[in-house]
Amino acid sequence: MDQGDERLDRGLDRRVALSGLVAAAWLSSQQTPPETAQALSVNSLTRMAATVRVDGHEALFVLDTGAERTAIAADLAASLGLPAGPGLVVHGVTAAEIVASVVLGRLSFGGRRFRHLVAPALPRRSLAADGLVGLDVLSSFTLEVDLIRREVRIRPAGDRIVTGVPPTRLPRETGARTGRFGQLILLNSRVEGRPVDAFVDSGAQYSIGNLALLSSLDGTTTRDGIDVYGVTGQRLAARLGQVRDLTVGGRSLGETPLLFADLHAFEALGLADRPALLLGADVLYRFDRVMLDYGRGRVAFGAVRPSFAPPPATRQG
Repeated sequence: MDQGDERLDRGLDRRVALSGLVAAAWLSSQQTPPETAQALSVNSLTRMAATVRVDGHEALFVLDTGAERTAIAADLAASLGLPAGPGLVVHGVTAAEIVASVVLGRLSFGGRRFRHLVAPALPRRSLAADGLVGLDVLSSFTLEVDLIRREVRIRPAGDRIVTGVPPTRLPRETGARTGRFGQLILLNSRVEGRPVDAFVDSGAQYSIGNLALLSSLDGTTTRDGIDVYGVTGQRLAARLGQVRDLTVGGRSLGETPLLFADLHAFEALGLADRPALLLGADVLYRFDRVMLDYGRGRVAFGAVRPSFAPPPATRQG
């Protein structure tokens, strides 16, 4: 086992929960103030969450830039008496399936109110959170995530003003195109010098390349033993490997552990037949700051951090 494998194994218990297009993992219970600049709750599996209000009640939702829709835990929906909605198609790790939904009368997030959102109602044991904020809400904002201070600044999408950031530390911007569900797909990412379609999925714990990417790499070896789980109970076996270099936003990260599997997400986004990469929180934590501007179709990355591992969880109770 090489050094990269050891680093990844320390945060992996042979079962990996990720989002694909909807997330699943374990969360710290730390609460956050409902302000435009919000503190992030970060757990040992690297997911990020913030406080929202659902019909006037506070709840802790994962920020998931890979999820098409905002989702809510079924038990919370029941306790709030939310009305049932139509069946919704949820894209899991292996296939799409229809799940039950509810209607959120009012969701308050980032200083805005979103009314009559139709949200999948999913088991809490799968979400391990009150819910998640998906792209139906997040795409209205520019998100600037400070991964050192654990803070996210939220402003209307397309706003060019960056406040409180020294000029020498402004993130390096890179162009992106908008995917089928609103994901920003980076235009200039490379793995070992080869172009790759990459999209940021803040709800995923680890970064996953498709098998088209794996087959395009020379001499990359992988090993078995990693299961990927989704919120609908689907499971997919992934392979663990390491690439010699990953370049994101014009910044080289050097040797990087990656998982490889043909997630349904790649097919849903039309990326199954060419090298593609889901950028999870493990790669995001390599930077001190990440900015997603959905209005302008831009993604920006700050300086590369010297340490690979994310900060430890803050656990309460």
